[in-house]
Amino acid sequence: MREDILGALKSALIRGETLKRAMMTLYNAGYKKNEIEESAAALQQIIQQQKPVAQAKPLQPIQQPALQQQPIAKLQPKTIQRVSGYGQTSTKLPPNFEKPSSKIKIILIILSLIILIGILVGAFLFSSELIEILNSAFN
Repeated sequence: MREDILGALKSALIRGETLKRAMMTLYNAGYKKNEIEESAAALQQIIQQQKPVAQAKPLQPIQQPALQQQPIAKLQPKTIQRVSGYGQTSTKLPPNFEKPSSKIKIILIILSLIILIGILVGAFLFSSELIEILNSAFN
């Protein structure tokens, strides 16, 4: 019989749990089945031995010390710190999108990208002619 298992079973019974439920809780916690059963049998023997004594003298409730009342501090409102704007919806566009000059910049960037893609495609299509031109220029 293990004293820790016996103590856990006693504690569970005092809290109002059934012996079977307390045994299952200990089994689920990883204790060995035979150790739990031995401790439960020992606890039942202890209970049987104490029944005549309990009938002769009624049990009195356990007196708990009165809780001291402590003054409650004034609750201060919690300040919410915003680390980022994630999750917030905003209907206002960023200032750089409201300026017409930024739209012109975007259009120029897109046009230059299209021109560079055209040059790249032309280099692949006319690669043999470009090689001949470069050979004749450096020879």
